[in-house]
Amino acid sequence: MKAAVLSAGRVTVQDVAEPSPRPGEVVVKPLACGICGSDLHAKDHAPHLCDLLDRAGFRGFMNPDRPVIMGHEFCAEVLETGQGLRAGARVVSPPFLYGPDGIVLLGYSNSYPGAFAERMLLSAAACMTVPDEVSTDMAALTEPLAVAVHAVAEAGADADSAFCVFGCGPVGLFVIARLKALGLGPVVAIEPDAARAAMAERMGADAVMVPGDPSLPEWWLDQGLPQGLSDAMAIDPATRKRSRAVLFDCVGKPGMLMALAQAAPVGATIVVVGNCMETDGIEPAFLLQKSLTLRFVFAYADAEFREAFRMICADPGRLAPMITTRVSLAGINDAFSALTGGGGAVKALVYPT
Repeated sequence: MKAAVLSAGRVTVQDVAEPSPRPGEVVVKPLACGICGSDLHAKDHAPHLCDLLDRAGFRGFMNPDRPVIMGHEFCAEVLETGQGLRAGARVVSPPFLYGPDGIVLLGYSNSYPGAFAERMLLSAAACMTVPDEVSTDMAALTEPLAVAVHAVAEAGADADSAFCVFGCGPVGLFVIARLKALGLGPVVAIEPDAARAAMAERMGADAVMVPGDPSLPEWWLDQGLPQGLSDAMAIDPATRKRSRAVLFDCVGKPGMLMALAQAAPVGATIVVVGNCMETDGIEPAFLLQKSLTLRFVFAYADAEFREAFRMICADPGRLAPMITTRVSLAGINDAFSALTGGGGAVKALVYPT
């Protein structure tokens, strides 16, 4: 079968062996698969990513010295009836399998192919059938949306909160969409790219600003959430529209934690979703004086994946504008380039067949 293989920092389309299912596994044909920000980093910095996961204690991650078939944000077609699944049915699934040596993360395994291939293996028990009214493209967004579902849940987001989302790439846009699907707000988005800023509005942001916009302190103050200690101590609680601020870091670059700490109202929670792969510094005493909470979030639980799928099924066209790039396997390098080129591309889908 054909697959896009990552090896030594290059992605090339090659003929590879067909996958052979073990008990409980089903062979499927990937129909569409998104490119994740982690895929971009793995392509150019695989040893760094693998070292980080190894130090975090994940034993099922890939060996960067061996080839890997990436792709973990997928919708696929079942090829044979059995194990409760019907041939021809479209399915989504969390990208995890129990391999011979433990849990395997599909898309980052040297033994199991990810979805940038003509066929792959899934756990039959984990598969969820996609309804006819939900397109393949929308179903493929389930996995990255689950990350936002988890982030919003871990933030303790509620109707008494005001929100600020820094960075409107896919993760930030999914966070905005999730907040709005829950009826929460107001939400202000911070994004320098004009195309992505416009997309934030389409996803429901109540206000959109560029980094460093001088009106952000006023926006917080209008919610009754001052950024400075003296103003926070002096404010009349009766004037507050919201009692808590939640800021989402969806950028993942050095300096963002302190930038958000500076921009945060007193007593805010900063939820770190963006994956900064470099050593970063903070000034703990500054965060202490403002009583800030840092919350780092990763991945999602099975129930949150199912909730993301339910959200997509409830409003199948809601997230459609986010898909800005569509390519076959042969165009996968062009799609990687579009996402890193700063031209306003948001979400790229690869069609392996």
